[in-house]
Amino acid sequence: MSFSFILLLVVIILVGIYSFILLELNLSVVNLDLLFLELDIQLGYVVLVSVLIGILCAIFLEIIFFSSRKKNKNE
Repeated sequence: MSFSFILLLVVIILVGIYSFILLELNLSVVNLDLLFLELDIQLGYVVLVSVLIGILCAIFLEIIFFSSRKKNKNE
């Protein structure tokens, strides 16, 4: 196993532990009002989902950036 793989594994485990702690400690309920839908969700879930969506958007944009950069390098 390489060092980067072990580091990635440790980061994933720490994020998982942090997520469970965040969900257990934060039991207040918030009213999330979407356009035609109202949801009563715990604040921990809202924070966790927004962070995960942000991470996924950043990864997607990084993939697009580096794939276009690799194309330009080959030409």
